[in-house]
Amino acid sequence: MRNRLYYVITRHLPSMLPREEHLKLSKEAALALLSAGRMREAVSSMMTNIVKSPSSALPHEIHAFGICAAAAGDTRAVREYIEGFI
Repeated sequence: MRNRLYYVITRHLPSMLPREEHLKLSKEAALALLSAGRMREAVSSMMTNIVKSPSSALPHEIHAFGICAAAAGDTRAVREYIEGFI
C-alpha cells in the first residue's frame, strides 16, 4: 500500500515533494524511457513533470532543446537535456 501511495503523491502531487526529490524522480522516469528507446516520450515526460512543479518553473524555451534533439533522433542530446536540469 505504501508504494501505491508514494506513486500517487509523486505522480499527481509533485508540489508536495521537495524540489530536489521531484527533479530526481523526473529524471529517473525520463532516463528510463530513453533507455527503452522512447526518446520523444522521455522528453515529453521531463517537460510535463517540470511544468507540474511550481518550484521548478523555467522558461518554456528551455524545452525547445529537448524537442529538437528528440525530433533529430539525437540520443546524446536528449540525455544532456534531461540530465541538465539542476
